[in-house]
Amino acid sequence: MSRPQSTIRELKHRAARIRYLSMKSTAQAGSGHPTSCNSAADLLATLFFHVMRYDPQHPESSANDRLVLSKGHAAPALYAAWCEAGFLSEEQVYTLRKMNSPIEGHPMPYLPFVDVATGSLGQGLSVGIGIAMHQARVMKNDARTFVLMGDGEMAEGSVWEAFALAPNLALGNLVAVVDVNRLGQSRETMHGHDLRAYARKVEAFGWEALICNGHDFEELLTTFQRALKVKGKPACILAKTFKGHGVSLFADLDNWHGKPLKVGPELDKALEEIIPDLMKSPPKPSIAKPEAVKAPAVGDGPTTCPPAPYLPGAKVATRQAVGDGLLALGAADPRIWVIDGDTQNSTYSQKFADRYPDRFIECFIAEQNMAGIAAGLAARGMIPFAVTFGAFLARAYDQIRMSALSGLKVKFLGTHAGISIGEDGPSQMALEDLAFFRTLPNGAVLYPSDAVSAYGCILSLAGHSGPGYVRLSRPASPLLYPAQEAFPLGDVKVIHPGKAPKLTVITAGVVVHEVLKAVKELESPHQVQVLDLYCLKPFPRDKVVEAVGATGGRVAVFEEHSPCGGLGEAVAGALAGKIREWTHVAVDRVPRSGSPEELLESFGLSAKAIREKLIHLLA
Repeated sequence: MSRPQSTIRELKHRAARIRYLSMKSTAQAGSGHPTSCNSAADLLATLFFHVMRYDPQHPESSANDRLVLSKGHAAPALYAAWCEAGFLSEEQVYTLRKMNSPIEGHPMPYLPFVDVATGSLGQGLSVGIGIAMHQARVMKNDARTFVLMGDGEMAEGSVWEAFALAPNLALGNLVAVVDVNRLGQSRETMHGHDLRAYARKVEAFGWEALICNGHDFEELLTTFQRALKVKGKPACILAKTFKGHGVSLFADLDNWHGKPLKVGPELDKALEEIIPDLMKSPPKPSIAKPEAVKAPAVGDGPTTCPPAPYLPGAKVATRQAVGDGLLALGAADPRIWVIDGDTQNSTYSQKFADRYPDRFIECFIAEQNMAGIAAGLAARGMIPFAVTFGAFLARAYDQIRMSALSGLKVKFLGTHAGISIGEDGPSQMALEDLAFFRTLPNGAVLYPSDAVSAYGCILSLAGHSGPGYVRLSRPASPLLYPAQEAFPLGDVKVIHPGKAPKLTVITAGVVVHEVLKAVKELESPHQVQVLDLYCLKPFPRDKVVEAVGATGGRVAVFEEHSPCGGLGEAVAGALAGKIREWTHVAVDRVPRSGSPEELLESFGLSAKAIREKLIHLLA
């Protein structure tokens, strides 16, 4: 179908402006990726000025079509498109990569049109699924999500986790656009310009694959029109482009990735090649605005939840609180979602799935995709809990890191942590998880010791303004706290105060029970005070310092975690200069399969071993 030449002319102008601003801003910054911007310029021009429906003055609106720039290194092109749309000024674009400018080297959510930080490649499509789910299930509007990807990131496994799940969710409002420019950072990509190779893969996962020339506006307009008519499944546009398109100096040439043009004759000559496509009097952008849609009322935060539903004297695993805590939150706050990694019958998140199926997503065994989808939901105002075994979250550390950099309220519940899971062996034992989660900016890290504290920690985490993690255990343990006990962030419980304490024992999780049994068997249990450090971050420094001061700075830490980055290092770092005698018992070598009792004993974490250590320390 032939388009009016005025439409084609305007799109050429917008694309030329995107190239012009991208090359000039990266040259002035002295760094950036202009060749990657140039290959995507025609795609962005088509999306922004013909395909997407959005209000350019309110880019945050959930009524808008959303765009995720997964190939985040092409950020200057995204900024240029928003400049052409009228949201950013040209002066703002030229602050690219300057200190304290929101116009970062890769997109960050300081800008209202950026949902999630991108640039660590292979994550945008998962984020897009989360956003598309919000559109379909929460907003229930006809908004669409577009994800602009690079062909280089198609080698990432996380991309194919997302490609596999999206058709299972029947996301007809999701469109992936792949900028197939042939060249990666260091060499030609795996498939080069073999677009049929990409199409076969995409189709095998259940998507509609559409191939086009990414620099031919007639083809682009037709292809996008076809993509938007696909029903009941997502569509993927595979656009053949050329890196550096439009500039003879670097078009389709290797070894130009991440290299800006030099200000002066080199830049001037490149810009001259763009000028013929610039209109002297361009029309005001004609952007189709979406219909106004009222967002459903969701409230400002979780209302009061009932106390933990456990009877005194019961033995309950902390992981069982996952189902009960999430059910309570789900009833109190419609923003609560649960994202599962095919562990719902072990983590008890199945309870939430049964009660609130429209706010539950089964990602199967694909933890990176699980974390990315959670980030997409959080970007649109939801409070997602991603749930799986703690050890398996290691696969998704980069996705977790990027959501934290984005300031998103993504919550992670990791069950079956530590050596106390027993016979399953070391591959299933999260022993590094506390170390990682403690590094997240504005993150909260919680490690409850019984089902009541686990329930309370999950409720507290839901109200936290940033990301967070609750570490949960497999064994059933006696209840230590009354059902009404609260577990706010930044606090600690003195679970055994001691009448004349000479030693402060700090522990958490399953080992709290072992320590209490050990102390009870001492001849002088009053000489030991025990702190249940259920909150590692924010660290309750003042209370811990006060407790340790009462024992003259004598501290012993017991934990079923690596010696690096867990309770011990959190305590030592917070109490620098306050500790006179220091003992740290942790999992300092690779564990073996065995019963929980045998494993705790082998690492000096059983009640018997702890008692012997305490007798020695008190002698």
